[in-house]
Amino acid sequence: MGSDVTLRISVVMCTYNGARYLREQLDTILGQTYPVYEVIVQDDGSRDETFPILEEYAKKYPVIKIYHNESGLHGINGNFFSAMARAEGDYIAISDQDDIWEKDKLRLQAEAIGDHLLCSAFSVPFSTTGYPVKIDNRIPNTHLLRNNYVCELPGHSMLFRRELLQYIWGGEEWPLYYDCQLMNAAAAAESVVFLPRQLVHFRRHADAATAALPINNHLLSKGAWEYIKLSLLHHSALQRQVRRRFEVMLPFMEKLPFDTRSRRDAVYMGKLQLGHGPVVFVKKVLFFLRHSRHLFHAEVPNPVIRTLRAAFFVYSCGYYYRGQI
Repeated sequence: MGSDVTLRISVVMCTYNGARYLREQLDTILGQTYPVYEVIVQDDGSRDETFPILEEYAKKYPVIKIYHNESGLHGINGNFFSAMARAEGDYIAISDQDDIWEKDKLRLQAEAIGDHLLCSAFSVPFSTTGYPVKIDNRIPNTHLLRNNYVCELPGHSMLFRRELLQYIWGGEEWPLYYDCQLMNAAAAAESVVFLPRQLVHFRRHADAATAALPINNHLLSKGAWEYIKLSLLHHSALQRQVRRRFEVMLPFMEKLPFDTRSRRDAVYMGKLQLGHGPVVFVKKVLFFLRHSRHLFHAEVPNPVIRTLRAAFFVYSCGYYYRGQI
């Protein structure tokens, strides 16, 4: 990107009963050092002062365009699918209603994205209410194989090309979250860039739609043996959850048009995860050993530890969904 080129960036925010923190986030968007083409805000039937605040800001700042959902509550997925479709910019940046952006967020991501489909950066959790948070400064794994299990990049950290929307499946009934679809589509194209800068301050509080207590899943943590024991003890139940995951993920992967090694490997892995029997089990172990660098949240530099973790991944991959058994 040349220094004289300005990207047309649409910021897309969805709101629901967010009056408490909304003004602060709107101010950080409007205070960006990079020009914002438009701010699309779509409300999902708030019952507090959210929409009056939006009307106040829209009247003062013409760049802000506000919408009510046309029929009923859409939920997080449906609301974002609908709101993103309204964006007219060539690039879209997702915003939560209660976060805080660094003033250079859009400028740094606009400079970093280059020819890639998607750019992300560190999102740092914080709380002003005593809600527990966990900060992880490791560079996240953006490879498609990892992100088929756990989406490593949250939507509120993303800047992406609008053309990426043509690869995601909308509809309120589709169970795969919008940001997971965006991340996996870009990763399937091998077109993700991660900027190792703290650009979003991700507010954690009990009223947030995505509120969840932080959990340490690191295999070498104090609870490693508990992790191993639970993965083995509940393997059958956890594997059913893995298969449910790939019943959704595999069709999505198969429909993507990108002829890349990452996508081919992901499709093969998805078929293995939907298979049964001892032969399939052995094939999965061998696959995970071959792709040991692509399976975990962050790089595991010790080759022995990485190999052991990869061999056990046939069990531990189900641990991500243990809360559903």
